[in-house]
Amino acid sequence: MKKTNPIAEDLIAPCGMNCAICSNYLAYSNNLNRSQCTGCRTSNKKCTYLFEKRSGINHSLEGNANAKFCFECDQYPCKEIDRMDKRYRSNYGMSVKQNLEFVRDNGATAFLENQHEKYGCAGCGELTSVHNQKCFKCDEITRLVEKKPNR
Repeated sequence: MKKTNPIAEDLIAPCGMNCAICSNYLAYSNNLNRSQCTGCRTSNKKCTYLFEKRSGINHSLEGNANAKFCFECDQYPCKEIDRMDKRYRSNYGMSVKQNLEFVRDNGATAFLENQHEKYGCAGCGELTSVHNQKCFKCDEITRLVEKKPNR
């Protein structure tokens, strides 16, 4: 597998989601005209899925100035993390709680290397989506090739 640029550390969301393998982020990073997201940390906003309840680390970043991840919160694991973890385990075979524990125990760099190995496309080395297991780069190239007229 061809190595590509490493995943940026700011793409690890506080909840343990690797934004670099999210379909919405991959649509953004591949300039596709569909639902897009730049990642939880890069947009400097509260997570719209997990933290609407306004609790924990993302509720008061001022109170947890040095906290980067939910496992650093005294409310971890909260019901929102448990709900998200159950959904991702069931639907996508991934656990945000396991991701958080890996980051806590091994560090962000090791986590990102692990994620690149796990979700790297066998064809081009770019990342595949956890949501649909597709490579947005290869699929886009395939669509462009299919549209070319035969000569």
